[in-house]
Amino acid sequence: MADKGITYSRIVAFLKVLLPLVALALLSTLFLLSRGSSTSDYIPFAQLDLEQRAREQQVTSPFFSGKTSSGHLVRFAAETARPDQQDPEKSSAVDMDARIDLTGGSYITLTSNSAHIDNRTHMAKLLGDVTIVSSNGYTIETAELDAAMRELFAQTPGRVTGSGPAGDFEAGKMIIEAQQDSDEATLFFTNGVKLIYTPTK
Repeated sequence: MADKGITYSRIVAFLKVLLPLVALALLSTLFLLSRGSSTSDYIPFAQLDLEQRAREQQVTSPFFSGKTSSGHLVRFAAETARPDQQDPEKSSAVDMDARIDLTGGSYITLTSNSAHIDNRTHMAKLLGDVTIVSSNGYTIETAELDAAMRELFAQTPGRVTGSGPAGDFEAGKMIIEAQQDSDEATLFFTNGVKLIYTPTK
C-alpha cells in the first residue's frame, strides 16, 4: 500500500510540471501563427475606406418629395449623393429619378445618369442620357435638363428629340410648365421644330 501511495504522488507531481509546460508550448505556437497570418494586411484598407466615406459624406438612396403651390406632387430620388466640397449648398447625385404627379391625373417622369443640385434655388441640373416620359404619350431625350424641385417647371438648354402621338420630332429647346387655369402641364417646343407626322390609322 505504501508503494502505491508513493507512485501516485510521483505521478501527480510529474503532471504538475508537465501540464504547464504543454500549455506554454501551445500558447507559443498560437502567437507564432498569428504573427505569420496575413489577415492584418486588410485592416489599413478598411480604415482607408472608412476615412474616404467620412470625407466624401456619401448618402445612399437620398430623396426629396413635396407639393408645388398648385398642388402637384414632386419627388426626386437618386442612387447616391454627396455634397460639394467647395460649396455646401450644392450637391451631386448619381442615377437621378424624378416624378411629377399632376393634379389632373397625368404624370411626367425624368431620369438621368447624374445631376447637380443647388439648394439655394431648389434647381436640379440633370445630365447624361436625360429621358422625359409623359403619360400623355410623349418620350423625349436630351443631354441636359434644368428642373425645378418645388414647382412645375423644366427646360432644356439644348436640342431634344422624341416621339409623341403625332409622330417623331426634334427641336432646339423644350420647356415644361404649368398651364394657366388648368391641372395639366404644357410641353413647349421651340428653336427649329421638325416633325415627321405619322397619321393614325
